[in-house]
Amino acid sequence: MKQLQNLSLVTPGFFGLNTQESGVTISPNFAQLTDNVVIDKYGRLGARKGWLMMTTSGDTSLSGNSVKFMMEHVNADNTTTIISGGNSKVWTGGISATLTDITPAAYTVSGDRWKGASIYDHALLVQDGQEPLVYSAAASPVCQPITTYRSAASQNFGSSYPRDVIAAWGRFWTHDGDTVYWSTDIADTTFPAFYGGTSGTLNIAAVLPNNADTIVAIAAHNDFLIIFCKNNIVLYSGASNPIGVAFQLADVIAGVGCVARDSVQLTGNDLIFLSDTGIRSLGRVIQEKSLPMRDLTKNVRDDLLKDITEEITNSGNLDDVVSVYSELNAFYLLSFPSTSTVYVLDMRQPLEDGSARVTLWFSYEADSFLRRRNRDLLIGKTNGIGKYTGYADNGSAYRLRYFSHYVDFGNPAVLKILKQISATIIGGQSQDFVIKCGFDYDLNSNSYSFEIPTYGNAAEFGIAEYGANAATLAEYTSGIVIDKIKSSVGGSGNVVQIGFEADVNGSELSVQKFDVFVKTGRMS
Repeated sequence: MKQLQNLSLVTPGFFGLNTQESGVTISPNFAQLTDNVVIDKYGRLGARKGWLMMTTSGDTSLSGNSVKFMMEHVNADNTTTIISGGNSKVWTGGISATLTDITPAAYTVSGDRWKGASIYDHALLVQDGQEPLVYSAAASPVCQPITTYRSAASQNFGSSYPRDVIAAWGRFWTHDGDTVYWSTDIADTTFPAFYGGTSGTLNIAAVLPNNADTIVAIAAHNDFLIIFCKNNIVLYSGASNPIGVAFQLADVIAGVGCVARDSVQLTGNDLIFLSDTGIRSLGRVIQEKSLPMRDLTKNVRDDLLKDITEEITNSGNLDDVVSVYSELNAFYLLSFPSTSTVYVLDMRQPLEDGSARVTLWFSYEADSFLRRRNRDLLIGKTNGIGKYTGYADNGSAYRLRYFSHYVDFGNPAVLKILKQISATIIGGQSQDFVIKCGFDYDLNSNSYSFEIPTYGNAAEFGIAEYGANAATLAEYTSGIVIDKIKSSVGGSGNVVQIGFEADVNGSELSVQKFDVFVKTGRMS
């Protein structure tokens, strides 16, 4: 009698998605499909958190529209105010409260893709084609067009209104696609103003290859002003004093640029951004000094490029693409709103080739993001602001999915007869759990359903009893329920695929290990 052959998938999906390489030659730690999962701090593939609506009466204020812009403004007394945009209006509040309309009188808002920055009790909001707005809790009204706030003085940018803004080195920095502008500094009585005093402009055409490119985004890192164009990146050093001799061109990185303004995120010691060939790290680009062969999304490159193309087809551009970096969750999120697809890059540690471990959330609405000072993660939703928390989507369950790549147990010519599967599951009490088995690239999978039992807090490690389902053993480890599900299964093929699905509804869920037992046989 032939012995069963075992394949153990420890921390399945630990390397994230890989949709670029051939299935049978790839590490079993890669996944072929993931949905609504993250890689947790222990390296397990588990459920993402859900979201909870924080805005009251948002349906009245937003009338079925979504929140497409959020920023956190710091007031002079160190309190904070959430400023947001949606339904062609500018709002404050909306966190366990209603939204308050602060749109200036006689000011027409033509879109909701604002970009905001906050410094010295002032916030500056800019948007392509709109006169910038200044917010200050000490002003009356609190939100005013910049020419009203500064006595209708003519700004350096004139009617070529800026489309991006950052706050750095005691002043605001903006651009209009061709020229960079900086405001007076906080020591100037006219702050914030883009005229006179220590304000100024920078035209980068002379340093660009072919003297032409479009500025997409700007960022500050260390003492560098970083100017992201569509096809090039320009770095200026000495930006802490832009009217001094130390403010000068430091480097031009040709052939790689940024294609979405709101994809740029500072991760502490690096900058992440979306290029036309993938999500990239500025540190890696600077190190390699040219278009690198590796990028953070190397393993899902074709899928990402397809989503970029689809976003452009649906929306006409990439202006709606938004991102966030969360230190608490150790991930970078990039959302394509037109397809409700979110790319999740785990930033704890890279793979050996320098790329990130990537998972996906499908059918996930995220029209804007905000990481607050208290590390809360907020999400722009229809009719309000959601908070990334708990394990239900505003009271509703969501579907968790994972599929491995096909494996051949080291011998592709031999038939594998599947006999048994066991899965070690952490959490997920009272939730359905479905094991999936596929063979020989057939899209139809065999399914085996279970319900993860509920265990009371009195259970102790090592003494839990068998429940109604004799194939399930539960233990407690540091207060976390561990269940081992075993099932006799069937089916055969030369290559085997393993997966699982579960409805997450109130309890965290992750998978520690799969054990697959097969018997080998002759091909018919």
